[in-house]
Amino acid sequence: MVSMSAEGPHGARASAIDVPASILAPMDLVDQLSPRGFDCVCGNLRMAARAVSSVYDRHLAATGVQSSQMAVLWAVSNAQGMTVKQLAARIAMHETTLIRNLRVLEREGWVALKVGSEDRRQRIPSLTRAGRSVFGKALLGWKKAQAEIAGFLDDKIPETNRKLVRLTRAIWNG
Repeated sequence: MVSMSAEGPHGARASAIDVPASILAPMDLVDQLSPRGFDCVCGNLRMAARAVSSVYDRHLAATGVQSSQMAVLWAVSNAQGMTVKQLAARIAMHETTLIRNLRVLEREGWVALKVGSEDRRQRIPSLTRAGRSVFGKALLGWKKAQAEIAGFLDDKIPETNRKLVRLTRAIWNG
């Protein structure tokens, strides 16, 4: 039991009451850890992802490509006959999320989804001519965004990318 006193009406002190300690434990943990929110890897990665995405989006805006679309275009450009399922595994994305993103790019005319020759349920993504063209233009904006981010990371992009890819693979494949 923990004794607590409370203020009554008009600021008068009420008598102490006994409160079971188990009721206070969760508050203590919140009070103890909430000021330390910047210690959370997940929160910091999400915050950094939003900030970094905004830099890439700004540099890609003239091409009409968003940073999230750029990542998918990049993956498709290197897919070389991979199925959507294989590509999703390669880039650590759920298959349904990837197919939803590919459908948007297909509507833009940047990606074609062909039916698999061995299994008609499979889809094999590839860049269209328009997709190669817009991807090529977007790469110029990407290079500028990459240089801007490199400045914030003291030009340690290769080291940062190695750590992020290693983290992703360890969790995704683990």
